[in-house]
Amino acid sequence: MQHRVFEVPVLIRFAHCDPAGIVFHPQYFTIFNGVVEDFFREVVHVPFMELFRHGVGMPVVGIRCDFVNPSRPGDECVARLWVEHLGKSSIRLAMTLTCAGQERLRMAETMVCVKVDGSLQPTPIPGAFREIMQQYAAAADEPPLALRA
Repeated sequence: MQHRVFEVPVLIRFAHCDPAGIVFHPQYFTIFNGVVEDFFREVVHVPFMELFRHGVGMPVVGIRCDFVNPSRPGDECVARLWVEHLGKSSIRLAMTLTCAGQERLRMAETMVCVKVDGSLQPTPIPGAFREIMQQYAAAADEPPLALRA
């Protein structure tokens, strides 16, 4: 990978887990929504709620995910995120979660930049956002994140 990768620590909490003591799969979507919010706040320098001030929102329109190995309470993991594809109005983020060198999850999430004027029509990603996100974008010839799903 020649592009930048955003990394953030993720502590697996008891509240993330089911009675079997492993992460209940929908909790991963909550965890990774937080990772995406961190990326926008720390890298793009626009917290999610401030996207509205720019007249746009970034709803998720698709997710593909592989649960590779279980995670348990107390696991200190690392989430990694990069831009797999940056289109005119859409962005596909590739994300992984690892713990002590073991892969736990692989996910690709597609978001679309929309107007928040009530129409929710796709609109181009603002130039300032695009410029920053481009630093995290994979090259066109780089293979996408390998997913079974």
